[in-house]
Amino acid sequence: MSTSTAERTVVITGGTRGIGLEIGRVLLQEGYGVIAVARNLTDEYEALSAHHGARAEFMAADLSSQEGVDSVARRIRSCTGLYGLVNNAAVAFSGLHAGLPRAGMESMLAVNLLAPMVLSQAAIKAMMRARTGRIVTISSICAQRPYRGLGVYSATKAALEGFTRVLAAEAGPWGITANCVAPGFIDTAMSEGLDEVARDRIRRRSMLPQETSAGDAAAAVSFLMSPAAGAITAEVLRVDAGAAA
Repeated sequence: MSTSTAERTVVITGGTRGIGLEIGRVLLQEGYGVIAVARNLTDEYEALSAHHGARAEFMAADLSSQEGVDSVARRIRSCTGLYGLVNNAAVAFSGLHAGLPRAGMESMLAVNLLAPMVLSQAAIKAMMRARTGRIVTISSICAQRPYRGLGVYSATKAALEGFTRVLAAEAGPWGITANCVAPGFIDTAMSEGLDEVARDRIRRRSMLPQETSAGDAAAAVSFLMSPAAGAITAEVLRVDAGAAA
């Protein structure tokens, strides 16, 4: 285990599949402890836990409910050696705004926006004691470029980027950094709701021949957690093959 990451714990929401799973895999390989928060334990994360032992924990919680968010906030505040929080969990419902059900809007606002705000508040309180910490929030290129059918989702991600800049200013005096990683289109379970027209529109904007992968996003998070990124805060790191340029 790397001495620079020993006894440092990172909480990852949505940590048992997709981008969150890859972030956990990379951070565990680098020696961090990981607490993956999700509604369900997946076979993939269970295998990671078996390989890495006590450093890979799982916490069941539904971040669409106040009870679920509050339970994770309590766990964060009580976490010994908390070093990082990765706000990764999100939901997406696509469709032209004129016909989007209100339930879908409320779900995206709750999971994508309110939950990260509450959990970041809890993390800062825990990190202040150590006078160091990293908060990384997964945004999206949708926050910076318009895509039909993703109005509310894009709004939640744009709001997170603004929130992160203010969070960085407020937490900076305690040595805590706050940044966003904004991936391009990644084919995960969360993106299943996007229709093929939206997928093609996103892919056509890419400058590179390869699509962005979950591993690409995980590498960006790993960098922002590292000592090399100690002077980087209030930034949005796009990992999108140039699609939003």
